[in-house]
Amino acid sequence: MKPYRYETIVQQIQELISQGELSVGDKLPPERTLAKRFKVSRNSVRQAVQALAEKNLVESRQGDGTYIRSKDNTLFMDALARAIAAEKTRIREILEFRQCLEPQIARLAASAISPPQLDRLKIIVCDQQRKLLAHQEDHLLDQEFHNLLAMASGNKVMQEVFTTLTNLLDESRSEFLQSNTRRRVSITGHLKIIEALEKRDPSMSRQAMEAHLIDIEQTVFS
Repeated sequence: MKPYRYETIVQQIQELISQGELSVGDKLPPERTLAKRFKVSRNSVRQAVQALAEKNLVESRQGDGTYIRSKDNTLFMDALARAIAAEKTRIREILEFRQCLEPQIARLAASAISPPQLDRLKIIVCDQQRKLLAHQEDHLLDQEFHNLLAMASGNKVMQEVFTTLTNLLDESRSEFLQSNTRRRVSITGHLKIIEALEKRDPSMSRQAMEAHLIDIEQTVFS
């Protein structure tokens, strides 16, 4: 089986080649440009380029950038598509991991969250709404919302795990995976989680988080 969305990525690379943005001997576009084009994190682009370098298909020149070494566009295109697809699969797996971890955090938080912590969650969502109306990035607010929930769980081991994995989990919040649709979905999900927490209902809180993460995954990969 080919990696996730391989054919779609091939089409995107073909467009870059036909537009003259990718060809043998040329310097690869900046990480930010590729991340935006393929809707992955910059770290994902970095990993994909590293995979190409291991196959001697690209060459990094210190202080100058990364150049395409392959003499065969088809070979280069296939390798890049597979590398990017593997990174997209990684993002899906991160979201799947979050679905294993965060609903339990929400369940615990329903019983342990303090009034000031609950108030802070509400402020975060209000700030998210303002960012949405202003067409501004809000991934840091999203990060704060979920981090605060982990703190509110009252489980120190859960908090340690969540803190340790913050950089990994944040790959699923990359600015290049954001859209107004995702921001709206995020706000709606957060409001439902807050509603469940206010009721001090562990089961409802867990279900609200599960639904939220499923909605985010569907939005990212739609």
